Amino acid sequence: MRPVACNFILLNLIALLLCALPGCKSVMHCSIRPEDLQFDSIPESRSTQVQIDHRLLGTPIDAEHSVTKGDVLGIYIADVLGDREELPQVAYPSFRTKNSPIEPFVGQPIKVESDGTIKLPYVSPIHVEGMSLPQVRDAISTQYVNVEGVVKEGRSNVFVSLITPRFHRIYVVRQDTRYNLPGLTSTSQQEISRRWSGTTLYLEPKESSVLTALMRTGGLPGIDAKNELWVMKGVPKEDLHDVCIPHLKKLEGETPMMIPKSNSKMIRIPLMQQLGEELPFTQDDVVLGDGDVVFLPRRDGDHFMTGGMLPSGRYPLPRDRDLDILEAIAISTGPQFGPGAGTRPPNYAGGGRGVLPPTDVVIIRRLSTDHQIKIHVDLKKCLDDPRERVRIAAGDLVLLKFKKREMAGNIAMNLFNLNFTLSRVLGATNGTTIIQ
Repeated sequence: MRPVACNFILLNLIALLLCALPGCKSVMHCSIRPEDLQFDSIPESRSTQVQIDHRLLGTPIDAEHSVTKGDVLGIYIADVLGDREELPQVAYPSFRTKNSPIEPFVGQPIKVESDGTIKLPYVSPIHVEGMSLPQVRDAISTQYVNVEGVVKEGRSNVFVSLITPRFHRIYVVRQDTRYNLPGLTSTSQQEISRRWSGTTLYLEPKESSVLTALMRTGGLPGIDAKNELWVMKGVPKEDLHDVCIPHLKKLEGETPMMIPKSNSKMIRIPLMQQLGEELPFTQDDVVLGDGDVVFLPRRDGDHFMTGGMLPSGRYPLPRDRDLDILEAIAISTGPQFGPGAGTRPPNYAGGGRGVLPPTDVVIIRRLSTDHQIKIHVDLKKCLDDPRERVRIAAGDLVLLKFKKREMAGNIAMNLFNLNFTLSRVLGATNGTTIIQ
């Protein structure tokens, strides 16, 4: 018997012995199966979430404007603020906020003072805070006719209109991009610089809400931001110096890393909720006051990583739907970033004939800073049993490896190819004719 043939038989016997070994005991003793996952180890489903009613982010518009300090009223009083014999002048303010309806006003501009009163000629200050415009008109007529006697009864002619209401100064900080075109980046690139947007809005009380703040600054969050926002209520001026270090405890929804003021209120407003869940905010929470901040955090850390026999990479998770293990492997080995971006074949197989692909997957999932679990997944079972298709969580590390039987089979095939090649080479060297 030729030496080459003996080597071939010997090597194949070794491969057969390797095939007889148990498949995954070395992995199974320290891993868990998908059906053994505890509830706290399974990420919350994103595909079952629904959008909240966006009307909940706005405020109902009052039919009547309630006068308060800071308002500028247009007041016409015959024979006092204007000539009775002439028609009152009508003006259209050009300094109202953007996209606000322009309403005409008449009379002289009178500002409501900080104590809620207005000061008019010949009479004492009139308290008008909390009144509607018709009530302010009646209060002025009563003061001039019945109280002070400046105007005779029956000759009172008063017009009251709103020139400019008070404004709330709202700060909107967005960490999502404001480009109209989607940004495409490689998984090997690291983000080293990025500029977000900040806007200062001046809103009237009747439209001072979270919905208006979003619409004025670009709309709902983009896919690179979380599907939530935070409202940070303003603090009084005298308490601006008081800062406290919060307890190192995560609130619901992973509050952004920041140090709040000691008496401030931070409200998380999710834009998607599970059916049946109670909303974590109230109608008063979406009403914005002077100095409030609306913060849209970026979607940081919402990705999974691949390694082992898969191409090493860092891939973002879909924001609004779930991703299972088969889809994660398809993403990491298939076309990236859409049509025309090219493909990247897996590095475990060079396209060679007779190579067995790996089907053993280990998902390393970190549950806390000092605790992690390893989930063992069999890709062959995933094709037949949907329960084996583990849902990928943020921060997961997906490792693809060969089973021992697959490795032994690949060794046997490679040795057979090597032996066949050597036989041809040696046969050609010795002058032996090999029949194809």
